[in-house]
Amino acid sequence: MSNYKSAEKIRVLHVITRLERGGAPAVLLEVLRRCDTSQFEHHIATGLALEPEKDMIAFARDMGFQVFVIPALIRDIHPFLDIYALLRLYFLILRGRYDIVHCHTSKGGFIGRLAARLANVKCIIYSPHGDIFEGYFGKIKTRFFIWLERFSARFTDKIITLTKSGIEPYIKAGIGQKSQFDYIYNGVDIESLRKRKVDRIQKRQELGIENEYFLIVTAGRLVPVKGQTYLISALAQVITKIPNIRLVFLGDGELRGELSGQVKTLGLEKQVLFLGMRSDVPEIISCGDLFVLPSVNEGFGVVLLEAMVMKCPIVATNVGGVPEVVLDGETGILVPSGDPVQLAEGIVRLLRDRALAAQMAESGYQRLKTCFDIRETVAKTENLYRELLERKLYEEAMCK
Repeated sequence: MSNYKSAEKIRVLHVITRLERGGAPAVLLEVLRRCDTSQFEHHIATGLALEPEKDMIAFARDMGFQVFVIPALIRDIHPFLDIYALLRLYFLILRGRYDIVHCHTSKGGFIGRLAARLANVKCIIYSPHGDIFEGYFGKIKTRFFIWLERFSARFTDKIITLTKSGIEPYIKAGIGQKSQFDYIYNGVDIESLRKRKVDRIQKRQELGIENEYFLIVTAGRLVPVKGQTYLISALAQVITKIPNIRLVFLGDGELRGELSGQVKTLGLEKQVLFLGMRSDVPEIISCGDLFVLPSVNEGFGVVLLEAMVMKCPIVATNVGGVPEVVLDGETGILVPSGDPVQLAEGIVRLLRDRALAAQMAESGYQRLKTCFDIRETVAKTENLYRELLERKLYEEAMCK
C-alpha cells in the first residue's frame, strides 16, 4: 500500500468512447462513485452512446462527476473524427492539468493515451476491459489493433487487465513489458444486490413463466462474440431430456432477428423468451434455476458475479477471464466455447442434480465475498493511482 499523501486532490481524467448502460462504462461508474473524494477528483471524457436511451452521461453528472462530451470520440475507425477527438482531448488535458489520465477500452485507450502523451501527463494508465485477440474483429482489423496497442504501450505506465490470465495474450502479442501489467478484478456491491432478490413465484408470474418450469437465464448483448446461437442449439438437445424448460434472453443487439429465426426453425418458440434490455436483470436471475454464459470470448463477465450474488448455479464457457471467476467443478461448470453438445450436457447435469447445483452456487457465493467485492476493486484502484504518482514524482525529483 502506498503512503503517498498530497495537500491537493489527485486529478484523474477517464477517457472512454461511450458512457452507456452495461459493460465497461457501468463498471467504471461503480468504482468512481465509491472513490475517496477527499483524495481524488475524477472527470470523464466520453463520446455519445449509439442509442440515446442507453446513455449514462446525465446519470454520471447527477452523481457529481464532471463529464466532457466529445462527439467525435467514436468506437469505429474514422481518420478525420479521430484526429479531431485527439485534438479535443489534448487541449482538455492541458487545461485540466491532470495528474493521471486513465483510458478505457481499445479505441478510447489509443486516442486517450496519445493525447495524454502529447500533453506530457505524469501518469498514463490503460484498462482494455477485455481483449481484442479473438471473436471481435476480422484478422486484418485485429492485426491493426495489435499494432496500435504495441505503439501506445511505449508511453503507458500501467496496463490493467481484468484477470491474471488476461496479461499473457498481450505479452505473447508483443504488447508492452511484463512489468507494465497488473490486474484488478471487477467487483460488485454484494449487500446492495442481495437486497434485490425477489419472490421467485411472483417474479415468474410477472414474466409469464409457470413455477413448474426450469428457468434458464442468460444476459448480454445479442452479438456474435456472446455465443447465444450455441445456447439455442444446446437447448434443442436439452428439451429432449428435460422438456419443462424456459430460457430467457436479457439484452438486445444486432443478432436479435437472426436468433429469433433460429428459435423458430428449431421449434423452440414456446421455450424461449427475448425480454430485451431490462433494468431488473438481478431480480430475474434471482428467480432462475440456472445462469448460462455461452460466450466465444469474455474478458471477465460481470454478469457472472450477479448470478453468484443470487446463488444461481452457473454453466459458462471456458474462455477469456471466465475460469478465474468460475472455478470448474467447484463454483460452476465450464465447457468449451462453440460446442452445443457439451453445453447441453452441462445444463442437463445441473438441472438434474439440484443438490450439486446448490452446492456449487453456495461455493460461488463464498468465493464472490472473498474475491469480487467492489470495495476491494476500489481500494486496489486507488492504491494504483497513489503508487504510480508517488513513483513518478520520485523519478522527477531524482532527475533534478
